Amino acid sequence: MSIFCRRNSSDPTPDRLFAVEPILWCPHLEQVESASQWHPEVTHPCTRCENRHENWVCLTCYEVYCGRYAQGHMLEHHNTTQHPIVLSLADLSAWCYVCNSYIHNEVLLEAKQALHLAKFGVVMPT
Repeated sequence: MSIFCRRNSSDPTPDRLFAVEPILWCPHLEQVESASQWHPEVTHPCTRCENRHENWVCLTCYEVYCGRYAQGHMLEHHNTTQHPIVLSLADLSAWCYVCNSYIHNEVLLEAKQALHLAKFGVVMPT
């Protein structure tokens, strides 16, 4: 199991890290579509506001929007489409909006592998 470290944006001590333990399964994984035709662009701007930081890709339709700490367009996309699972272009973490949790599951590996290759130029270690 992977445990990730994150900065807590609501913490009055912003340099303090905390552990995030992703869930290993959720019922929304069935809505993840194949990434076989996706060609990730790691600096892809938000489709709505052109922001190039804190962007996420929807793993149902593969559109890119900014995260909640930017303009929040990915959350708006979820609220409009009900597409549940997204992947961070910054750190390759996956988030399920319905479960309100980070998630780590082999269903996500195809998209993560494509993004890792685009971002780092090498296949992601297994």
